[in-house]
Amino acid sequence: MEKNLKQLFEDFVNQAENLEGKSPKTVKNYRDNFGLLTEFKPDIQAADLNPELMVNLFAYLNSRERKVGKHLIVRKLKNSSISTIRGKLSSFFNWLVIGGHITANPFDKIPHPEVSYTDRRAFTLEEFDKICLAVGRNIVWENLLQRIRNNTMIYFLSMTGVRKEELFGLRLDDLDLKNKILTVRAEISKSRITHYVPIEENLMSHLGTYLEARKTLTTPYLWVSSSEDRNFTEHGGKHFIKKLEEATGLKCHLHRFRHTFAVNFYVATKDLLRLSSMMGHKDVRTTINVYLRWLPDTNLQSGLNALRVALFK
Repeated sequence: MEKNLKQLFEDFVNQAENLEGKSPKTVKNYRDNFGLLTEFKPDIQAADLNPELMVNLFAYLNSRERKVGKHLIVRKLKNSSISTIRGKLSSFFNWLVIGGHITANPFDKIPHPEVSYTDRRAFTLEEFDKICLAVGRNIVWENLLQRIRNNTMIYFLSMTGVRKEELFGLRLDDLDLKNKILTVRAEISKSRITHYVPIEENLMSHLGTYLEARKTLTTPYLWVSSSEDRNFTEHGGKHFIKKLEEATGLKCHLHRFRHTFAVNFYVATKDLLRLSSMMGHKDVRTTINVYLRWLPDTNLQSGLNALRVALFK
C-alpha cells in the first residue's frame, strides 16, 4: 500500500535526523513548515503538489490571523519569511522527487522572492554599552551570583558567537583556560560538527570572576542557576532576555549576540574562513549570506578576495 504524504514526511524526517545527522532545531523547522502546509490543506497528498497549490498556500498564509503578542492580527509575510518556508518545504519536495513520489518540485518554476536584508542585527557599540550598563547596574538581580553570571554571559555571547542551544549545553570541561580555547561539542551544535573558539583576554577576566562565584556548585554545566545547584535553562534565558529588553528598550534575543560577534570579528580581521570555522558553519556562504549580509559590498569584497587566495594558493 502506497504511503500518504504525512507518512512520507515522517520517513523524510527520520532520514534527516538519524542518517544525515540534522539537528533537533532543523528537524523542528521541517515539522513547523510542513505543519503550515497541512494546516492549509489537511488531506493533502503527493499528487496534489503543484505550482498552483504553492501559490494558494502563500495566499492563505498572507491572509490568516496570527498571534502577535496578545493579539490576533493579519500580517503579510515578509519576503525573507516566504524564502525560509519555501526552503524548508523544498528540502522535503526534493526528497520526494529523488524517491520517485513526485516528478518535480512544485517550486521549480516559481521565481524566488527578492529578499533585501537591510536590517542590522548586530548591536552597535552604543547599544552594547547600554546592555552592559543595565546588567551591571540598573537591573535589580536576586543575588550577586546572578549579577556576575549575567554580566559574564553578555560578554561570552558577544565574544564567542555561540548559538542558544550551544550556550545552554556547555560544560565546565569545554573551557580550556590554560590554552584559552572553548570547545563547542558536535552533540550540542546545530551543525553537528565540533568547533573551537579562542577565548579573548577580556573574556578570560570575566570568566575568572564568574568561576570563582560559582565554585561551590557541583553541576558540570558551565552556566548555573542562581538559586539551585543545576544548569541554567532556556526558560531562565527567556526571563533574562525579558528583563534586558524592559531595561534597555532594545530587542535583545540571544541570536543578536551571535550576529554581533560575527560582524565585529570580520570587520577586525577580514578572515572569512576562520570566522566560518569558529561559528560552526559547514559552508562559508552561510556566514556571508546570514551574518554579513548588511555590510557594504566593498567591505565584503576584500574578504572574498582573501578567501579565494586561501582556497586556491
